[in-house]
Amino acid sequence: MKRTLYIIMAGSMFLAFSCQKAEFKDYSAHEDTMQRKSLTVGVAEESESRVGFDTDNSFYWHKGDKIGVITSSGFKEMVLNDQYHRQSSGVFTGVFEEDMGDYVVYPYGSHVLENGQLKYILPASYTYATIEDGQNSFNPPMAGLINGSTAQLRHLGSFFKISVTNIPAGGDDMKFILTADKRITGEFIADMYSETPVITTDDADGNTVTINFSNMLSGTTGTFYIPAPLGTYASITAEVLDGEETLVSKTWNDQTVSRMTPKRGTVGVEYAAEIDGTIFGTLQDALDAADNQTVTVVKDIDLDAPLVVASGKTFVLDLNGKTVSDISTSAATSYLMNVKSGADVTVKNGTLTFAATTPDTEWGEDGLPDYPGYANNTIRNDGTLTIENAVLENKTRKGGASYVIDNYAGAKLTVNEGSVLNQSGGDIAVRMFNGSAGAIDVTINGGTVIGYRAVWIQLASSNTAVAPVMRLTVTGGTLTSIDQTYNQAVYSYSYGNDMKNVLVNVSGGTFNGDIALTGGANKTNIETLNISGGTFNGAWGFYSYGDYAKSLETITVTGGTFLEDPADYVADGYVAVMEDDRWRVRLGQAE
Repeated sequence: MKRTLYIIMAGSMFLAFSCQKAEFKDYSAHEDTMQRKSLTVGVAEESESRVGFDTDNSFYWHKGDKIGVITSSGFKEMVLNDQYHRQSSGVFTGVFEEDMGDYVVYPYGSHVLENGQLKYILPASYTYATIEDGQNSFNPPMAGLINGSTAQLRHLGSFFKISVTNIPAGGDDMKFILTADKRITGEFIADMYSETPVITTDDADGNTVTINFSNMLSGTTGTFYIPAPLGTYASITAEVLDGEETLVSKTWNDQTVSRMTPKRGTVGVEYAAEIDGTIFGTLQDALDAADNQTVTVVKDIDLDAPLVVASGKTFVLDLNGKTVSDISTSAATSYLMNVKSGADVTVKNGTLTFAATTPDTEWGEDGLPDYPGYANNTIRNDGTLTIENAVLENKTRKGGASYVIDNYAGAKLTVNEGSVLNQSGGDIAVRMFNGSAGAIDVTINGGTVIGYRAVWIQLASSNTAVAPVMRLTVTGGTLTSIDQTYNQAVYSYSYGNDMKNVLVNVSGGTFNGDIALTGGANKTNIETLNISGGTFNGAWGFYSYGDYAKSLETITVTGGTFLEDPADYVADGYVAVMEDDRWRVRLGQAE
């Protein structure tokens, strides 16, 4: 029955073609002015005619889709009304003098219809305004009969749909190029008198289609549609270029394209990071190349080796919402990243996560602890490091010595709003480790710092003649100790060094745990602690293991709120008063 119906249709098509010139002359003779024409267009319901965009071959129109309707002056353009975007049937409108004839072709182009033979043109190039999936209108070629104010199209060919992942940011001269071993551009003939009009490939020239596009966002996935004549292709190659540089190339072999079988493929640009549009296969390569620029990470990365930031390097590491992770199994790879002395790095907008595990060369055997026997850290900082809206985590199990950020002599660390430093395994979040010359400066302006100790000031040498310079400044954020026994948010400890050059200044922030001073071997001198603000939720707020009389000289309170009365340390002209079950220090006289 279908064949009989289509033969009848073909007969009507023949009659239409045989008289279309005379009829079109009659139509145009009665049209003196431009008129708006409308046509409702869908796709024939027969399953063999549907070749759609999605994996289930569902068909729908796109904004901007254009059809060509035959008139006495050739094909005239009609455009899809926007409200029919992503619908299988849509209304197209156009403005022209001539009456519509019998045929409509999709998409509108330089097509010609003569004596039942449709010369269908497949362009050699396109320009995409966006590479977002589903936003481009280059569906396979279609044609059909007009029946009054409606038309049902049938596919003449098919298409290649290639998804490209991880496209870097580039200029406006990026290109997607598809090259086949058979012809995919130029003029093809569809015999509209046949039962199933189609266009087929051949061995003539015209093997390459170029799609011009731009991309401003790193790590983008782009979707490219290439209309294709039917046939079997020994090979097709998809290539993505940024200017003259090839970003990726992939070849598929033995691909048969039919009206029922569009071809879909995926290719990924393999790179880890980019700097101003230049891509790098590994993050370490990008860090090595950075020169006072922003290094943008474009995918989640599991490192094979620790990152090293060389002395003299200055850059921003924009994690771009991605996660960079590493797992160490030996002391030789005991950190995720090392910022060397003389380097200046800002880490922002993403996650760094690290864990050290057994076994290494000495630990992890039967009967030994399941935590590593070597010190480890997410970042070893010997230079200048700033954390902006980033999450840094060390997941190493408690028992050894593990830190989120381990700061050594000469290091400077700044933690700003939105950042999270979390020693989730149960050890120290931020360590300041120094037993000799060279100051360490840690400033916490915001974010959260969480660990068994949030900050550990550790004077590392037994040399009592040396007084390392250690400066901790807290203006905001939250410092939390997860230790339920001692609950020390900040702990200052010496193996023997003099503590006189340790300075802690607090003007804001929240302390979920105490500030504990003068731990360890040398209590000859006591650290300097100035508190002018902040919320102290520890049982004591602050205290010193050193001599009480000396602590009265080096600890000064001019602000903040406490659970314990800090009156002994309140500066002259200030008072501690009870307000809402807390002690608040302010200017004034006691009432």
